[in-house]
This record gives sequence, C-alpha cells and structure tokens, in this order.
Amino acid sequence: MVVPAIHSLSWELPGGARLTAATAALLQQSVCQMSPLAIETPRLVNSPDLEAALNQLIAMVMTLRSPTSGWPADVKLTPERLAPYISEEVWNLLDRLSLGHLAPQREDVLEVDSREIIAPIPSLVPRLLWMLASSGYEVMHLVEGGRASVRSPNGAGTVRVVRLVPVLLLTTAQDTHALDLVTQTDPSPSLQLSPDTEISLLDHDLDGAWRTVESLLMEILEVVAQTHPPLCTLLTTGLIVEALCPFQAWQRATLRLHLHLADMGMQGGTTTLTTAPQPVALSTGPLARADSTAFTLDDFASSLTEEATPPMTGILGDWLTFSDEDWVRRFLADQAKRVLIQALPSLAEVAQSATEEDRERACVELAYRATQRVDGPKALFKHTFVQGAGLLADLWPRFRWYLAQSSERVMQLMGGLPAQVLSPGRGWQQGILSLRPLMYLVTDAKTWIIDLGSGRLLPTAPLTLPGEAVVDTNQAGDWANQRIDALIHLVEQHVAQAAPAMADLSHGIPVHVRGLETGEDQLAHLTLRWCFTWAYGG
Repeated sequence: MVVPAIHSLSWELPGGARLTAATAALLQQSVCQMSPLAIETPRLVNSPDLEAALNQLIAMVMTLRSPTSGWPADVKLTPERLAPYISEEVWNLLDRLSLGHLAPQREDVLEVDSREIIAPIPSLVPRLLWMLASSGYEVMHLVEGGRASVRSPNGAGTVRVVRLVPVLLLTTAQDTHALDLVTQTDPSPSLQLSPDTEISLLDHDLDGAWRTVESLLMEILEVVAQTHPPLCTLLTTGLIVEALCPFQAWQRATLRLHLHLADMGMQGGTTTLTTAPQPVALSTGPLARADSTAFTLDDFASSLTEEATPPMTGILGDWLTFSDEDWVRRFLADQAKRVLIQALPSLAEVAQSATEEDRERACVELAYRATQRVDGPKALFKHTFVQGAGLLADLWPRFRWYLAQSSERVMQLMGGLPAQVLSPGRGWQQGILSLRPLMYLVTDAKTWIIDLGSGRLLPTAPLTLPGEAVVDTNQAGDWANQRIDALIHLVEQHVAQAAPAMADLSHGIPVHVRGLETGEDQLAHLTLRWCFTWAYGG
C-alpha cells in the first residue's frame, strides 16, 4: 500500500501559526462535532468460502517466500515475479470478494451510525493511543521510550532515550492547540529530533541499522496505513471538524495527529518517560472530572518502565524455541491475514471499476505486502521471533502486546479500570479491576507462572474474582455491568478474532527451554490463561 507523505515532520504549522501557551489544558476542555472515529476492522460475514480463499492465498505466498520453497537465492521475489504462481488463488479470492460477504466490524466505534457526534477531546485519547500502540509492537515501545544511538549527519553516535511523541493538533483560523497524548501535557518542540538525524534503535530484537528520523516515521506511517487506515487519515490529511473551545464560538477547524521523535536524554538521567502529569483543569466541570481517571497508554505501559522490568534471572534468562511448526505457520499467517483483511474493502472498491489485469495486480501487491511485513528482511515491525530461539525475557512483552492489540477494551482492562464489584455473599466493593494474562511453562519437574502484565514469576496463581461476580465500570463502554465469566468470554472472542493462534495457546503447545548458563534442554508445555483480579480501594 502506498501512503501519502506525513503532512509535517517538524513543527511547521499551517499558515505559520504558532503554538500558544497551555494549549493542552484548553484542548482537554474542548469538544468537536465530527464523524465518528471508528476502529473499522472489517470482518467476514457468513462466508467460509471467502475466508478459505483468503487462507489459501496467504498460505501460497508464504510457502513461496519460505527458504525451502526452491526459489532461487539470487533472484529477488517481487510482486511481478510472484504473480504467475498465485494467479489461481488471487482469482479465487477476487471472485468470492465480488459476492459482497464483507462488512465493517462496528463494535468499537464512538457511535453506531454515520451521523456527526459531539466528541469531547479527552474521549478521543484512549482510542487514538490504542490505534497507534496496536499498529506494531515496536511502535508501542517507541511511544513508551527506548534506547537508541543518535547522531547528527556525519557525527558520532551517543546512546540516548528517544520517544515517539503523538501530538493531537487542533488548528483554527487563528491558533493551533496541541496535546501530547501520552503525558497529557503541552508538547515540547525543543526536544524534537530533526528529520535528517540518524538513529540506530537498540532494544527489542531490532536490526540495529542506521536510519534517519524521517525514514523511521515513514515506516511507522506505512504500518499504521496497513493496520488502522482511519488513523492514517488523521496523520496525513487530517479531519475537518467543528470545534467549541472555552470562551470561544463554534468554528471550523482541522483535527490532526502529528508524530515526531523526541530526545529524552541519557539513560539513567533525570528525564521521566512514563509518568503522566495530571492535566491542568480549567474548571471543575464534568470534563475535568472525567479526565482525572481517563485511561492512557501509561496505564497499560507502567509495568514496562526500567525500574519495574524484572531481571533476566531464572527461567526468564533461558532460551525458548517453538517446536510446534504448525502453530508457528498459523501464527505468521494470522499476522499476514490481519493486514490483508484491512485492505479488502479497498480491494473490493477497485474490483468494481478496474480491469481484470488491474484487479489481479492490486490483489498480488496487497498479498505481497501483507506477507512482507510478517517475514520479510529483518527490520522493524516483523513477527518472525517465533522462528528461532529467543529469551523468555523478550517473549513475555511480545505476547502481552499480541493480546492487547486484539481490541481497545482488552488493552484497557489489562491496564486496570476503576470499578465496583458485587460477589456472592458480599456487598459492593470499590477498587481496580484488572485483566491478568498468565503464561504457564510446565516441565516434568516444575511449573512456572509468568505474569504477562509485569514479567514477574509468581509463586502461585493469583487470587481471582469468581465467575459469578458482577462488575460495574463506566469506562468499559458496552462491557460494563457484566458477570466475570461473561467478560472472560468477551476477551476470548476478541483474541480469537484478532489473533487466533494466540487464542490457540489456551490449549497449550510444546516448546523447548534451554538454560542460558547450563545449556540444559528441557521439553516444556506453554499455555496462556487469563483471569480477572481485584485490588480493593476507594
């Protein structure tokens, strides 16, 4: 998919406008009249034939891309060279797609119809953060902050902490107001790295290649375009809205999301990456009260700070290899399928007016790009960690992300939400409701329980809420006022839809665990389970 250029890679605001003081506080008290900002995840509607055709196409492309396919090592695989080998699968998919068995999944939109709504700016924050963080594992960690070698053109590199800063901009005829979505404060343009600055990312199994800030942002935009097209629109052209800010009249404005990389200083310095300062309220009205408990990415990411990250000791310092090759293939195919399904609506539109040759070319290109992202050359945004040995300390945060990216609701619950609970035989209690994903590793001699929320080894399974307990949390939207067993079922549905291979882990798969120091190899069984826990409090 070819995406338009980022509207601005620096703080060059439209019309020469400049940021005014305390813009974050003003935005938190503003509302927009706009079309619903939807997480438009297409789904297959009662069409096993369409899904089968999709699976066959993905499987054929990934087979041709595999090292054992017999493809000549000195011939680069391109969409043009790929096309003759997948023509049958491509036309099988196009024929099924022409029957119209595709519909958007509207479960997570701000409103159920297409009419314009009144959206307080704070209500957009969790949605935008989830869409950005769920677009890629490395994207989420860049938003949280990570280590990188940074050098100016032709200069020497120094290790710094860099952060991908998502800034929401509201531009009117007179002013531009900005809000850092993570810190909930005014952004700091002085920390921005220039587009021609070169960086080499050092964390999370990356390739260590030098790239400019501009090229990295374009890679991120490409990934966002594949996973969340509505967010890509907000990052490029922006949305025309009617805005109402305190002490101003209704006015036409542009709502846009801006991304830049910020230099947060040396690791171990005084810069704080994940502490989100409380926003400055302009009043004590309902918007200010609602924002004081609003979910942010910091709620989800707080366990990944340097201070909280567990050391690589014991089983966490051992190597794990996935020995179930069928599961590995399903996992990689799931990720490619997720990208391709996002592109099906645009492919269906092309099919209505394009020639047969153009239709086939478009489908081949989409299939190539979907699989390229999954198992292409080692770089950003790949999913190939399941194909070789990896440290358990690197595995648990990846599994955590694959569960969280299944839906905004799942990510919110993993971060913890204020709620009330009524258990049988007890009265109502107030506290924090948290979805706890647990990874079990079982050998003949021992069982390890790893909390995917923190990476901690647990001595025993945590105390969980009973399935018949009822919880009430107004921040969970249509998931509020549910029994615990019903919430577990909803989580299972979302994970099964977004990442079926991850859902399969609830039944367990065989793996091999090798001690980093001893070299001892053990056969183990890996299983994922999830439960709800409760922290009492006011």
